[in-house]
Amino acid sequence: MRGLFVTLTIFMPDVALAQTKDMCALLANNPSWSDSLKVAQDQWSISPGAVLAIIDQESRFNAQARGANAGGPNPRRNFGYAQANVQTWNWFLRDTGKAAGARTDFALSVDFVGWHFAKMERRFRISRSNVSAHYLVYKMGEGGYQRGASTRARGLANRIAERAHTINAQLTACGF
Repeated sequence: MRGLFVTLTIFMPDVALAQTKDMCALLANNPSWSDSLKVAQDQWSISPGAVLAIIDQESRFNAQARGANAGGPNPRRNFGYAQANVQTWNWFLRDTGKAAGARTDFALSVDFVGWHFAKMERRFRISRSNVSAHYLVYKMGEGGYQRGASTRARGLANRIAERAHTINAQLTACGF
């Protein structure tokens, strides 16, 4: 029984941090993530809060997260931190000149979100600061976005935009 308790004690802090509202604590626990966010901020002009809010919503910071209703060994399903599907992920790799990269790599996932914002800004003329609209096209795909979002989807996108704003304020307060 003691072994089980020790295992839970070691495992639980990571789970708690992955679902925490305190992004400063999350980044303190994963120092390389801060570097990845700063690179994306500089390269793609995307706020760290936007990236973290999307990754939090999509995977809860679980590198092995699999998309909902994705039963069986379907390699095309959404997977990883950013919940990228393999087709869009491969487009990202080709477009950015990366030879390869796993969807379980946090730095690449952050880069993917920034790249996606930049691509969709050009295609749909959505300002990179409009996290709500970017999340809709991110989640629904280009065709789904063009057809229009349901009230429920717009509500979720607005909550993610608010979350991004809150995260940016937290990160400023902790000196990010």
